[in-house]
Amino acid sequence: MTANERPAESGEIIISDEVIAAIAANAVKDVEGFSAFSSKGPGLSAGADTAKSVKVTAMDNDVRLHIYIRVKSGTNIQAVSTAIQRSVKNAVQSMTGKVVSKVSVSIQGIDFNAPNELKANS
Repeated sequence: MTANERPAESGEIIISDEVIAAIAANAVKDVEGFSAFSSKGPGLSAGADTAKSVKVTAMDNDVRLHIYIRVKSGTNIQAVSTAIQRSVKNAVQSMTGKVVSKVSVSIQGIDFNAPNELKANS
């Protein structure tokens, strides 16, 4: 018997979409260039909670995620998006054992912050 096979009498393990979303959100926070989560759809707001920022579609052993974020000014959006996709896929697969077939990243905005030099000279 392999590690993924379980005897029928052991029952089943159910991992909620909220848990998968939390794992994904934690993985996103570690990516350089990420600024904040955004709500999906109209009325976007920076700093939205993960329930509104990470959409999970799970069927059997397959998971698809759609993540809505804002990035920091001056970052390479393509590089940040690719790093988020990789980080989320690795985290969810390693923690749940489920296959992540797709991670979509929607960039909802760019956070332009005042340079630190201007703050220091004020």
